[in-house]
Amino acid sequence: MIDECSAYEIVMIVHELHKRGYEQLRLFPGLSPSGGSWRWMVYPKVLIGDNLYCEHNHDSLPFECPHGSTADDRPNPKRPLIGADDFIKEYGSYVALAKGTDAEYVRWFENIVNHAKNYDYPIAFAEYFNAKQWKFTSGEKLSYPPITPITIDSFSDEQMIAYAKCTFDDFSVAELNDVLTFEGIRPSILQLANVIRQAIREKKGLINHVECGSEKRLAYIGRDIINEENIEHGLRITLKTGEVIDLMDEIELFAWSNTK
Repeated sequence: MIDECSAYEIVMIVHELHKRGYEQLRLFPGLSPSGGSWRWMVYPKVLIGDNLYCEHNHDSLPFECPHGSTADDRPNPKRPLIGADDFIKEYGSYVALAKGTDAEYVRWFENIVNHAKNYDYPIAFAEYFNAKQWKFTSGEKLSYPPITPITIDSFSDEQMIAYAKCTFDDFSVAELNDVLTFEGIRPSILQLANVIRQAIREKKGLINHVECGSEKRLAYIGRDIINEENIEHGLRITLKTGEVIDLMDEIELFAWSNTK
């Protein structure tokens, strides 16, 4: 559904989410080389920061984020308006990471909202790129977005898990979801979030081993496991680093170093 959005709807979705407390949601807009389509990316600030426009080519980001392209400057009158609730349904984990205040950015974005009401939209890039000055499709100049620092230190437990879902590889995310939906004994949200914090802080991978009755279940969250072997009362894991870990018949939640 979101890929059907007009430029107007994208701007208003971000505006509405700001009003709901997701003030750390960012919009990165531009034009296609031909000038016929308005391109957009919407992302939580913490995944890249405010230097996105300087540090990364807009076609080569270090993570997937909601993005699209539209030739429509206003909503399609033949369908209902696409709004913030629709965006959350498709990209809830990204929106969750944007929870928090950033009054300076919200004030700056109000100018974009006011222009969008006249179907005039911001451009950060096209066949050119200007790291100091944006403009609108009308040609009017737009100041560069304000830079305000942010870290993951202020994340809630739920946001920490959402952050892992957005920044870990696809295989690891699938394993993390297995842990979160496992019907037997599993780590609490607090436990899991704290281990993710530890792993990020120490540049480590994560392992979670859960047993429920006679059924053993392993979920590993990381990138460097190269072999698994059943052993008596547990499972032996070999990492790319050469480290060997034995998971026995008990609940374990810990991190291993993948930087040796």
